[in-house]
Amino acid sequence: MPLDDEQVKRLLSAKSRVTPYVGRYVGNEGMLATVDLGDQRVTVPFASSGIVPEINEPVHVWSVDGSLMMLGPTAPKPGLGVVATVAGDYVNVTTDFGTFLMPYGPPSDPPTSGDAVSINWSTGASCMKLSTSPDPVEPPVNPGGGGEVVQPPVVRTVEFRAVDAGSTDRGAARWWTDRPYASNSTFGAWFYGSQIKDTIPAGAEFVGLEIYISYHQRQGGAPRFALHDQTGKAGVPGFGGYTEWAPGSGWQTPPDPAGWFAALKAGGDRWGVGLNQGGFNIFRSLAQDGMSGALKITWRA
Repeated sequence: MPLDDEQVKRLLSAKSRVTPYVGRYVGNEGMLATVDLGDQRVTVPFASSGIVPEINEPVHVWSVDGSLMMLGPTAPKPGLGVVATVAGDYVNVTTDFGTFLMPYGPPSDPPTSGDAVSINWSTGASCMKLSTSPDPVEPPVNPGGGGEVVQPPVVRTVEFRAVDAGSTDRGAARWWTDRPYASNSTFGAWFYGSQIKDTIPAGAEFVGLEIYISYHQRQGGAPRFALHDQTGKAGVPGFGGYTEWAPGSGWQTPPDPAGWFAALKAGGDRWGVGLNQGGFNIFRSLAQDGMSGALKITWRA
């Protein structure tokens, strides 16, 4: 039997009224969250005991029949990850929701590539090495039957920062400055150690590659970019050719990103990015800009 109008009204009036909002988390007062909703600051209960947002982070707030509650951050916040690379007091941590750069602790127990870590987001992202690695999660079985295991490819993006940089004379190893020069009498270089080869699997497929360009001076012809054969400052770097390229500042895609990816992934005779002369262009040292020469590489494996 169909419902009449009055029955429909009674059913609708008995349902909870939910209105979603997005606010900004500004702290807590005991067990309550303080959130800015537009130009109004409110104190509301946490809807769960999950991850505490970072200060100023966007959060979901729901009004249920006029009562407010904070659900949590608007973006996923993974609690576990795996260390991709270590650079000083920071690590690149790979998670199901991307790769994050963060400090680790305690200092007496630094993680290494491949270690499982827990992530704390309440005071800014930081991680701690787990005493044991959790068992790997079994991938789901193909619902089509036959017991075939489905293993979809995983896309990862990791930022590899240079561990050293500078310039040397062409005829002899004399690393006289920490700024990479592209000039008629010098070779410039950024060094990454072996972290790229150690991190990217041999069978990985290229997705993207960018280099972070930070100029100290731009003058004359285009720099001659090339990959070099050294993991750190030692002898005169060998290049094997070059490509004239005058990039802008910030993240830039080089002329042959897939070629760079294949060579750096393999290691062997190509470990870093260099400048085989060109114009009178000077790039910032790592002391001037820690991002100088950083590589952002994305692959599928």
